[in-house]
Amino acid sequence: MSAGTLSAGQRQLLSLGRVLLRRRVRARHPGVVGGEKAEGSILLLDEVSFSVGHATRRVMQDITALEFANYTVVSVCHRLGMIMDFDRVVVMDTGGIVEVGNPRLLASQEGSRFGELVRLVGK
Repeated sequence: MSAGTLSAGQRQLLSLGRVLLRRRVRARHPGVVGGEKAEGSILLLDEVSFSVGHATRRVMQDITALEFANYTVVSVCHRLGMIMDFDRVVVMDTGGIVEVGNPRLLASQEGSRFGELVRLVGK
């Protein structure tokens, strides 16, 4: 099997599986960065659910939230529904930060750029 024989969604699921496996292996070896007490650990996600369906996307979100609860998760995401459970969202436009805050609060605020985006796409 090669990466070329997998669909984009399958490659994304495989990548998430690899990250989970690495975290669990590290958890069994105390003192290794990314172990059980993952203070200071960062998980970077770049459009992690772009090529998967809604049900799979929800499962991926739940797994990420559960397995990486002690991590700082930085996620590049254009699907606003995936962002709503995060503690903080950073809204960027033309290379600059235009707004930072809790996504649920920003979504409900009049004049918020994030709120405008949420209303525009209907979440």
